Amino acid sequence: MSIGSFNAAPRKSLVGYVEEELRNALVEGRLEPGTRLVTKELADTLGMSITPVREALVRFAASGILTAEPAQSFRVPALNAAQYLELSEVRKAVEGLAAAKAALRIAAADIARMQELLAQYLAAKSAGDPHSALMRNKEFRFVLYGAAEMPTLLSVIETLWLRAGPGFNYLYPEERRPLTIHNNYNELLEALHRRSADAARVAIEHAIDDGAKRVLAAINARESSSAA
Repeated sequence: MSIGSFNAAPRKSLVGYVEEELRNALVEGRLEPGTRLVTKELADTLGMSITPVREALVRFAASGILTAEPAQSFRVPALNAAQYLELSEVRKAVEGLAAAKAALRIAAADIARMQELLAQYLAAKSAGDPHSALMRNKEFRFVLYGAAEMPTLLSVIETLWLRAGPGFNYLYPEERRPLTIHNNYNELLEALHRRSADAARVAIEHAIDDGAKRVLAAINARESSSAA
C-alpha cells in the first residue's frame, strides 16, 4: 500500500511522533504484510529529516516488529500460518484475561462508548470502508482492555497487536453487505452489562478465533499461490 496516509509531524519529539504514527498504522492494520517502508519516502511524507524516521524504524526492527532491509528500507513481516496461529493463541490468553478483569471494573460510560464504536464499526464494514472499520475495531477493543486497569497487561496487548495488526487487512473482503449485528461483540456487551467475567472472556476468545480463521485462510491461499 501507499504510505501517503501518514500525517505531518508537529514540532515536538520527532522520534516519538514517528513511532506513534507507525504504531497506529500497524495496530489498525493500515500497513499490509510485506509493505516496504523506505526511510526517505516516509521522511518526506511526514515532512521531516531522515534521522528521526530512521531511528524510529530501527527501534521497531530491534523489537522484531519490522525487518531491516538494504537501501535504508524496512518491511512489515508477512507471518506464515504457524506464526499467526501461535500469536492468536497467546492473544486469546492475554486479551481474555483483560476482558475478564474489565467486566468487573468497566464504567457505564465506557460500555456506552463501546456501543457507539460498534455501530460505527458495522456501518464502516457495510459501506466497504476497511480503513475506518479497522480503526473503530481497534478503538472498541482498547476501550475494553483499558477498563481492566492493568497497565502492564495493556502494554503486552499493544505489542501483540503490533505483530498481528498487518494481518487484519485480510479480515475484510471486497464485497459490501449490510451488517447490523456482530455476534461476538454483542455477546461481549451483554457480558459487560451483567458483570460476567467468564462470559466476557469467552466472547473475546471467540472473536479472536473467528478472525484468525479468516486470516489463516488468506495466508494459506497466499502461500499456495506463491508455491504455484
